Amino acid sequence: MAVVDVARQAPRLPPVWLASSTVAAAIAVGFGVARWVDHFKADPNAEDFRVWIVASRVGIAHGWNHLYDFDLQKAASAGLGPVGSLVDARHLYVSPPPAAWLVVPLTPLPVWAAYLIWTVVCLAAFVGVGWLVCPGPRLTRLTLILVSLALWPVHYQFWLGQWVVETLVLLAVSWWFLDHGRWVPAGVLLALAFGAKPQLADLVPVALLVSGRWRPVAAFAVTCAVLAAVSAISLGSSGLSAWFQAVTLARNDPQSSPLAYSYVFGRDWLATGIEGAFGAAALVLAWYRRERLDLVFALGIVGTTASATYLHEDDMAILVLAAWIVLRSAPSLPQRIWLLVGVAVAQLLAIGLAVPMLLWEPVWIVLLGAEPWFTRHRVVESAPVRFTSSSGSSAAR
Repeated sequence: MAVVDVARQAPRLPPVWLASSTVAAAIAVGFGVARWVDHFKADPNAEDFRVWIVASRVGIAHGWNHLYDFDLQKAASAGLGPVGSLVDARHLYVSPPPAAWLVVPLTPLPVWAAYLIWTVVCLAAFVGVGWLVCPGPRLTRLTLILVSLALWPVHYQFWLGQWVVETLVLLAVSWWFLDHGRWVPAGVLLALAFGAKPQLADLVPVALLVSGRWRPVAAFAVTCAVLAAVSAISLGSSGLSAWFQAVTLARNDPQSSPLAYSYVFGRDWLATGIEGAFGAAALVLAWYRRERLDLVFALGIVGTTASATYLHEDDMAILVLAAWIVLRSAPSLPQRIWLLVGVAVAQLLAIGLAVPMLLWEPVWIVLLGAEPWFTRHRVVESAPVRFTSSSGSSAAR
């Protein structure tokens, strides 16, 4: 009579910590979606996304050389409600022209309808690249995506209809192409990521270059040159001048960069020196760890945020991609602990505490550089010796 192997027939349940993390993250995401809905119902035109729609409408109606015209943006915003009609240093279109071109298909729609479509598309793209990049079996990937959606910077960027996820998605696919040796599409997508928020990725191509990966950087440079030429032609001298004025106006607002070190130290040589030092440190470590694409790419991302002079709390959502990439390589215990600390630090941004994040970033840069050392000295358990019965005796396999 055959003996039934009960252990093999029993379903394999996930670890308690993983299952509980999945449930907790799902509940947090559920509350987050409820907040999106409440905010949307309170003022459907209040989201930041309307800034891109308004700018695109200005370009279509008056010519792209008027894209950054302050008065025309005010006129196009009239009638969009108390917040939707606001155009000032913090509610002003300052992104490169390709970002406005991208939303042209949505400009005929009401702002609230365009926001809904944009949010659904970005959410689907975020989940899609999360599934592509996150490591592990399905439940692990699902948990990582839910935890990421529950983080305040990610939640806040969806709430506002911001462009961080668009940049994150393009960077994620660029990294995937790099990981598969597809240099040209990787460089092209990296350049497109600059089309909306260049301040979230400006050190990534530099990190790739110092690590010896010049081919994707060459494709990136050619694509950027084409986009820059087309943008300059569309704007003309007057449009370029208006763009520089808009950027200056936004940067001079003391509340415009709560996640930059200038917010703490002031806009002087000290803040500039700190930001430059952290960016340089990330690049030096990217060269030192050039054999590890995951570390090079992650250092490019966190080096960008640590050295940025213009950064908001929703912009920190880009760090999620760096964490996903690092988690693919079975990171060391110090690395995993610091990522958990980062989850807590990201949530503190919800109550206006930026300093913990500003302290967390440089430590992560150091840990990324030290990661191969940690894993090299990781204690490896001996493989268990298994025995099998053969002719009444036991023999080691």
